[in-house]
Amino acid sequence: MPGSADFIQRAVHALEQGGFAVWIRRALAVVVVAGLAVFYFIHEFRGLATSQAMDQAQIGRNLASGQGWRTDVARPLAVGQLQAQGKNPAERVWLDTYHAPLPSLVDAVALRLVKARWKMTPRDIVYAGDKAIVAAAIALFFASLVVLYLTAVRLFDARLALLGTALVLICDTIWQYSLSGLPQMLLLFLFNATVYALLRAVEAQNGGGRVGVWLAFAGLGFGLLALTHALTIWMFVAALLFCAVYFRPRGWAALIVLVAFTIIYTPWLVRNYAVSGHPGGVAIYSVLHDINGTEAGHMRKVDVDWSGIGPGHFRNKLAANLTSQFGRILEHLGWSVVALMFFAGLLHAFKRRETSALRWLVLTMWGGAVVGMALYGINEEQGVAANQLHLLFIPIMTCYGLAFLLVQWNRLDIEFRLARIGFLTLLFLLCALPMLFTIVVPSNKAGVRWPPYVPPYIAVLNDWMKPEEIIASDMPWAIAWYADRRSLWLPETVKAMTEFGDYGLLGGPVNGLYLTPVSGSQNRLSDILKGEYRDWAGVILRSVDLQRFPLKWATLLGLENECVFFSNYDRSRVPGS
Repeated sequence: MPGSADFIQRAVHALEQGGFAVWIRRALAVVVVAGLAVFYFIHEFRGLATSQAMDQAQIGRNLASGQGWRTDVARPLAVGQLQAQGKNPAERVWLDTYHAPLPSLVDAVALRLVKARWKMTPRDIVYAGDKAIVAAAIALFFASLVVLYLTAVRLFDARLALLGTALVLICDTIWQYSLSGLPQMLLLFLFNATVYALLRAVEAQNGGGRVGVWLAFAGLGFGLLALTHALTIWMFVAALLFCAVYFRPRGWAALIVLVAFTIIYTPWLVRNYAVSGHPGGVAIYSVLHDINGTEAGHMRKVDVDWSGIGPGHFRNKLAANLTSQFGRILEHLGWSVVALMFFAGLLHAFKRRETSALRWLVLTMWGGAVVGMALYGINEEQGVAANQLHLLFIPIMTCYGLAFLLVQWNRLDIEFRLARIGFLTLLFLLCALPMLFTIVVPSNKAGVRWPPYVPPYIAVLNDWMKPEEIIASDMPWAIAWYADRRSLWLPETVKAMTEFGDYGLLGGPVNGLYLTPVSGSQNRLSDILKGEYRDWAGVILRSVDLQRFPLKWATLLGLENECVFFSNYDRSRVPGS
């Protein structure tokens, strides 16, 4: 029938070139994105990965329950800081001054959705709270891709923006961080938004528009970044120097950004000062990581011995960390050869003034981040690190690197269209190799992040311990998160723990002690006997005489009984446990 043939012909034309084709491509993109999210969530997610993530999560749960920025983790060093400032530790040690506030606030929003399942049971393998936090992180990842696309469209064109966004989407490293529970996805979204605001400011500078508004938005973005992770202040300082040099009149632009940043960030510093006597809280001691011990080792002490710390220690630490960063730069950039080409692209003269200017801003901020990471260190747990800021630069560097590679390809004057498609396919394959290995190669990972975490065995402590009691542990963040009980980070000495309980420094009795592979089987025997846990060696090795130990009842927990719980009486016989 002629009518039917004409209808089919129009339908095929619409499918190939018309508006219907656009919607089909969009639908396919949504399917691919959703498929990746489902795959990583189901096949790769095994619970929160790091101490930082769990610590921020338990504060988020307290926020969601209306308790404010209260923590269930007590650091011995925080007790010492409060005592030195003449403040009562029992009242203030449970007010967090270690973490930036925004990640816990975002966690609180996500956790409200699963409030009915806040109490973890021994039957749960993966905690509902873990799932809610990671789902929010994936949503922030997708939101950051939208902002990246809008930025890349202004820097280059729609086609390159789409390709660059797709390259970031297949970066396995970013996906792994989205599953970790760390605030990197929130950082990524805020960073992309801040870069977008700075780009608009650069455009306004070149086009005679209103620069101040966009610079104020950029200052707001940097303030929110600092409220998410204080290490981003190093990026802010670098961007401030760029603004002072690039924008006219000089100085005013930097002042606008600085004022906006100060308005956002200062209230948190004032709050920390009111709580602890120092605007940086107990987090200021994080800089001592890898100087006469790890950050954990320093946090477990009541006082810091400054007499053994000098400028030479920081010089050696900076040199070692800079060497490590540059030696692993491809890994830190998500194994993306395209992102790495950003540095080669610095030699290319882009036609657009905005595109040319923004790359130097990106380089400046990256340099500031490198210095900050070198000073504080990148301490990895389960393959991810809370201080890993290279991750934030992967998207924008990918777009610049792709633009540079396409310019070099065009200079070859190869007119064969399939060759160009093959070149782009090769770039995608190279960037997608880690993801392909994750998808194709069967995983032999356990269902939980063991060692050292087995959430069901930790959750049982909720029934064994009363809310007013305190559990000392080598991983207090996990006790606070999965067991929802207050926990003291295992002090440097047994004597210190006894004093905390006897003198009521924590506002409650220390009636439990939970030791895990963190202090035990994950260390060599020499580390246990001579390392940061040496005063606890007898307890860790389970050779202590319980009749002479303050906590005289013990039971084995965890996989292969690698965890041990001590208490003042048999807790396993509590009714309902």
